[in-house]
Amino acid sequence: MITAMRRYMKALHIFLWLVVGSLIVTTFFVWGKGSLGGDASDGVAVVNGEAIPAERYQRLYQAYVNRYSQMYPERFSPEMADRLGLRQQVVNDLVQEVLIVQRAEAEGFGITDEELNTQIQAITAFHVNGVFSAKAYQDFLRRRGTSPTTFEADARRDMTRLKAETAIKSGVKVSDAEVDQAFVYRKERVRAAWALVDLPAIMPKTTAPDAEIDAYLKDNSTQFQRPERRRVQFVLLDSKGGVKPIPDADVEKYYNEHAKEFETPRQVQAAHVLVRVPETGGSEGEARAKAKTEDVIRRAKAGEDFAKLAREVSEDQGTAAKGGEIGWITKGQVVPQFEQTVFALKKGDVSTAPVRTQFGYHAIKVLDIREGGRKPMKEVAPQIRVKLITDAMEKSAMAKAGEIRPALQAAKDFAAEARRLGYESRESIINRASGFKGLDRTEGVQEVAFGIAIGGVSPPVKTPAGVVILKVVEQLPAGVPPLADIKDEVANAVKRKKADALAAERAKKLAAEARSGDLIQLAKKDGLQTAETPLFSRGQPADKLPTEAMVAALQTAAGTIAEPVKGPQGYYVVKTLERVAPDPADLVKEREQIGRELLEVKRGQAWESWTLDAREKAKIELSGRMASAR
Repeated sequence: MITAMRRYMKALHIFLWLVVGSLIVTTFFVWGKGSLGGDASDGVAVVNGEAIPAERYQRLYQAYVNRYSQMYPERFSPEMADRLGLRQQVVNDLVQEVLIVQRAEAEGFGITDEELNTQIQAITAFHVNGVFSAKAYQDFLRRRGTSPTTFEADARRDMTRLKAETAIKSGVKVSDAEVDQAFVYRKERVRAAWALVDLPAIMPKTTAPDAEIDAYLKDNSTQFQRPERRRVQFVLLDSKGGVKPIPDADVEKYYNEHAKEFETPRQVQAAHVLVRVPETGGSEGEARAKAKTEDVIRRAKAGEDFAKLAREVSEDQGTAAKGGEIGWITKGQVVPQFEQTVFALKKGDVSTAPVRTQFGYHAIKVLDIREGGRKPMKEVAPQIRVKLITDAMEKSAMAKAGEIRPALQAAKDFAAEARRLGYESRESIINRASGFKGLDRTEGVQEVAFGIAIGGVSPPVKTPAGVVILKVVEQLPAGVPPLADIKDEVANAVKRKKADALAAERAKKLAAEARSGDLIQLAKKDGLQTAETPLFSRGQPADKLPTEAMVAALQTAAGTIAEPVKGPQGYYVVKTLERVAPDPADLVKEREQIGRELLEVKRGQAWESWTLDAREKAKIELSGRMASAR
């Protein structure tokens, strides 16, 4: 629950605030209008006869670019956007939005002008002295380069989607029988014996003749497809060494010039008791939850141990067992109502009244406080010194790279020139997703290697491993490499296929024999790995047993051998030794929590089914350029 609180976005009408927020951006990357290409006046898709204009595509594409540039401020680039399939992501989202709105309006979930106006007028960004101002509204949109017509159309679509989603989800119910079934599914425990027919142990005993290798490659060529690659030569200039010790004066100077780096916010260590408000019961349920929380506060202020109260009363499964402790929090990490109360309390204080959030009612206690402020220089001097040394080493390596690059650029033989300069030249084949083989921490070289022409020499590239200068020697097109280059890989695939068939047959035979004998003894006689598990459940899995084998045991009657199941290491033969039903008393305590969780799952499934049904019945036509981008 507290994780959800930390992530909760504080806005009353979140769907409209997302529309407003998309207008408040400061970083723009203009890459050919979202790399759409062609005439931007064209639409990007037609959904059931409704065209999606390029202008909407451009706005959403820009929002995605802003989001990713914030997530990866130093790495995001047009090349990364292509690798992420950003164009197709945007088109998919736009198509999905149109499908949802079309079906929602057809089923009576459309938004009236009155509903739209009410929601827009509730947005505080458009208020002056607490009241909606048409002038403030228009000025706000004009400063962000959009019009009321565009903004209101976006808002109407978002509100329509939300209205439909709320209606679909609110119609979902969970029966007592479903809760009972889910309780057993989660809590039932079994004990099992198992034996493993190990694939790696069988593979050395198999062979891969050339004829079989040729045939396997012919029948399974897609298995060995390679993306476009480039063969490069490179030198790595290590950043280590060659730097003088950092004087204390430099450390002090950095400390004074970068004061904000060493400031810590005020933090509060808190505990809480959560009492949830039932989804049914109306005002009476609300009143009962509030009264229960008030009783916790009264008892805590009377001297009862807050941690004990949390363990007894709290309905937050994530913190109740820990005495309600939620750890250290700073402003902005929890919902506003909780934050306002917890940061107003002193150490040892308990909230004077229940705090209502979307999660329910909270009783809050502050366990400790860190006032924050600037850390003393003595405390941070070691990390400053490390940073200054690292910066100096990187600067030195970049300077050396800048000195040798012209010679490497002019040389006909990159490797020979590197050796003459006193550096080791290495060679590697890379693709857009991975760096140099056998050399860790060289992120970033891919974009450079695919950004220069064949025969070109790169500028110095800073990586975590050091500074790299590379030369692109050859372009290797996408496709299946020649057999000579992948023969060992294909041979291993042939051997593994044979080993898999042998292991499956061996496991099947063992299972048949064990149905009238002792599984463990038979397996040991055959030299197989065996073990017996303690009791386990879906929530508390067994050690050393893969998911596939655990599921087989959980689905098999006591005293019965399951059909062999394949796991990562080979084939498992599993016998369920014992089944232990869950304690009915636990169901009484957990029924409400399980019901809530099951309801969320069913609501998500209902909404997904509704949207998928809309897509399956739709006629979707992509523009030529967007179809080619798929």
